[in-house]
Amino acid sequence: MFATLRKELLLLLRDPGGLLLLLIMPAALIIVMAVVQDAPYRDYQEMKFEILVANEDKGSAGEKIVQGLRKNKSFQVIDTLKDAPVSNVNLRDLLKGGDYQMGIIIPEATTATLVHTSNLMAREMARSLGMEVNLPIMDNPGQPAIQLLFDPVVKPSFRSALNFALNQYLTQVKTEILLERIGKMNGKDGEVSVNLEALDVLPVQEQSLEKEVEISPSMNSVQHNVPAWAIFGMFLIVVPISGNMIRERDEGSALRIRLIPSATRKVGLGKIVFYVLVCMLQFFVMLLVGLYLLPVFGLPRLSLGAHPWTLFPISIAIAFAAVSYGYFIGSVFKTANQAMPFGAISVVLFSAMGGVWVPVEILPESMRLVALASPLHWSLDAVNEVILRGKGIAGVLKPIMILLASGALLSVLPVFWGKK
Repeated sequence: MFATLRKELLLLLRDPGGLLLLLIMPAALIIVMAVVQDAPYRDYQEMKFEILVANEDKGSAGEKIVQGLRKNKSFQVIDTLKDAPVSNVNLRDLLKGGDYQMGIIIPEATTATLVHTSNLMAREMARSLGMEVNLPIMDNPGQPAIQLLFDPVVKPSFRSALNFALNQYLTQVKTEILLERIGKMNGKDGEVSVNLEALDVLPVQEQSLEKEVEISPSMNSVQHNVPAWAIFGMFLIVVPISGNMIRERDEGSALRIRLIPSATRKVGLGKIVFYVLVCMLQFFVMLLVGLYLLPVFGLPRLSLGAHPWTLFPISIAIAFAAVSYGYFIGSVFKTANQAMPFGAISVVLFSAMGGVWVPVEILPESMRLVALASPLHWSLDAVNEVILRGKGIAGVLKPIMILLASGALLSVLPVFWGKK
């Protein structure tokens, strides 16, 4: 068995392309995919949208809307350029030129229109109560509208985010003006100050599901891509394993090993142990990439959860399943031209339906059931239980047992289907 370990190590060291595939390629995948997918995984609250604002209103309503947008951490309000207020024409030209992506035009009669509507509502309320009030209204109020303008390349999700936020602040401004006008129903001329911020009680706070768990990372591009592509790289071990096994059969060394009493089992065990160690090394190297290399690219640091040592038995189970699958492919196929493409493509298929490419939760119901047959699904599920949900060894026993059982099954099947 130890001679097999030494032989497999020599074969791997003599194949720099195989080492490139096992270590550098998964690391490159992690870096590229984490950088590319960083924006889709990032919360809107962590992003900054530059918004041009042309405030043509001469009253208080326009300024209140602008101030409300400034309070939102997602928006960077730009209402002056080169020490001059942004105008209607200037805003449209900048959006057309692609210098900015989003703009808001607050019309001149915004405050007057809101005051007119609020006075109408206050007079109706007073009349229903049998009171007489004399709040002024306009003869021809018109119907001005706050305009949203977008660069055509802006995604619909960003448009919806700005539309929703603007409606929120506009509702608040309408409420403030209405309450001010109602406050004038007593006939006094003084302005009534209404502080809606006093109603800001019972704040909403996000907390961890487990109260005793202090580490509660959220899903982002790093938390998804590092374990996902590390597992994908581990299962690509099918390529060198199947290639080496078929090469041994073609060269006759496999036949000579079978002629030695009880050597076949020891050699097979040696291969499995060696490649399990290689896969585990690969897995933890990828974790180091997430911990120390990805932050260099401006990405979040990988969090290993509250029980990081649980990743060690998980890595053994994943590595055993991956190596057993490679051992199975190398045993049941006759030529390398059959085994290596099938093994690589099947790993890609397993990863696609197992949650590596897209989250399993967004797949159709039928595909979610099919995903249960993918060992990569159970591998990624086990890792996520630790690094995202903060679970220990008791919480990952099910996926570990499934991976070990599938690996054992794949190790036994070549006895019946293996090529001689």
